[in-house]
Parts: sequence; C-alpha cells; structure tokens
Amino acid sequence: MTLSILGSILLSTPQEGSLDVLDGETLYEGGWLFTTGYGFEKREELVDHTLTLGAHYGLRYDLQLSAIVPYVRRTLTLDDPTGPDRVSSEGMGDAAIIAKWRVYRWDDVGKALNFAVLAGLELPTGSDGERDRGSALPPELQPGSGSWDPSLGTAVTYEPGRWRFNAAMLYQRNRKEGDEFFSELAVGNRFWLEPYPGPFLRFDALLRYRHQNRSSHGGQAIDDLLGSDGDLLTTGATLAFRPRPTLDFQIFVEVPLYQRISDLQMEEGPSFFFAFGFRI
Repeated sequence: MTLSILGSILLSTPQEGSLDVLDGETLYEGGWLFTTGYGFEKREELVDHTLTLGAHYGLRYDLQLSAIVPYVRRTLTLDDPTGPDRVSSEGMGDAAIIAKWRVYRWDDVGKALNFAVLAGLELPTGSDGERDRGSALPPELQPGSGSWDPSLGTAVTYEPGRWRFNAAMLYQRNRKEGDEFFSELAVGNRFWLEPYPGPFLRFDALLRYRHQNRSSHGGQAIDDLLGSDGDLLTTGATLAFRPRPTLDFQIFVEVPLYQRISDLQMEEGPSFFFAFGFRI
C-alpha cells in the first residue's frame, strides 16, 4: 500500500502503488478491478524497483475493499574499497488491505461530487531479516517492516464535465518506522473524450506533501538512511488512457520540489510509475 505499495520507499504507502484507491469514488456493487503496476526510483546510491499487484471489489455501491501486494528489489551501492561494492534485498513487501466507504455523493447533469473515508492495515508479510553476504541488512533495506501498521484517511473527487479535481489525505501509524502523513491535490482534464463507451485520455497535474516522524527503537528515537523525520514536497503528472470501460493505463512521473532530511539521509530523486487495470 503503504496511500504506495512501493515497499519501504521514502514516505510512500501501498495505496500510491495502485489505481482507484486515493479518490472519493467507489466501484459499483459486485464489480472487480485488477491492477498491476511497476515503480522505479533512484535516490543517490539507492535504486528501488517495485512490482505491485492489486485486487479491488465493490462489496456495496458505496463500499470498496482492496488488497495490494508488492514485490520489491532494493540495491544500495557502497563507497567502500575494502568491502562489497553493493548490497541488495529482494522479495515480497508488506501487503495492505484497505476499505473505502463513500459517505456522500452528489450528481447532476455532467457533474458529480464524491467524498470517501479510507481505513487500511499494512501487514508484516515482507521479510525483515534479510542478509547479504552473511551480514544482516539494516531495517531501511529490508523488503518488509515486521509490524502491523494501520492508516486512516479521506478523499474527495469533483468532476464537472471534462475536468477532474481530487484531494486526499492519509495518516499511517507505524510501530517501527516513524508515523507518516500524506496529502495530494490533483487537477485533471479529459482532453480527448468520446461518448460512452468510447475512449478518453486525461492529463493530471498534482502536488504531493509527505511528512514522516523520526523512527524509534525500544522507545528511543534513531536516525536512518531513508527519510524518517523528514518532509517532502513533490510535483507530478499523470497520463491516463481508457480505451474502453474495462481497461485502464496510467503513466506517472514525480519530481521533488523541496525536501527536509538529515545529513544521514539520502535525497529523493525523480520517480516513475506505470499501471494497468482490468475491470469486470
């Protein structure tokens, strides 16, 4: 999950790694959406690759249930001539289950407003005891966190005509890593829109803000490499293509605008994400 499952990437949540989670809309009753996504991020000496699988089900017209599972590969290049040149980990990350309840809907001719509440739980399905060349890897490089981490958030989506406005907030309570706060503001336009069930292309521009509290161990605050006790402001763009109602394709690029980190932490770089969705 976790709002990316992108494993333990800096200030990200599983929900960011899937489609149709961080918005105010829900699937129709009995409907399914299956998604797969690939994410890439490079931060100084660290490279992350993440494959995300998701299944989303409309339990009711206003209640959507989601399960999201990541597979992560993380490689850190070392500047140490006396030891190995790099260390890496690979495996299943922490899966997430999410419930989205659409508490309010208003619609009129050519426009709609949806407001939803989200609740999630990140599960300790990923390994937190990986080793490389016989040495235990630090927690920041492990595929999993080894803890049960709940989250709570809201999302509102307003669609007048060809436009789409979306706002979302999510707070995640992490037992081992620092707690996280995520927010997003997005504006999109369907610049190519054919009558239903025809295709459409939509371009979204967005701002995202993330904050993570300092990690702790045994009740004592600690520093780590991947951004605990940090702030990150990014801008991004999404190109969404729906050739027919059952298929979705999205390409997303995110670039940092501002970040506050300690001297021990690595700076965020640009990230890339591609997702595919199939509806039944």
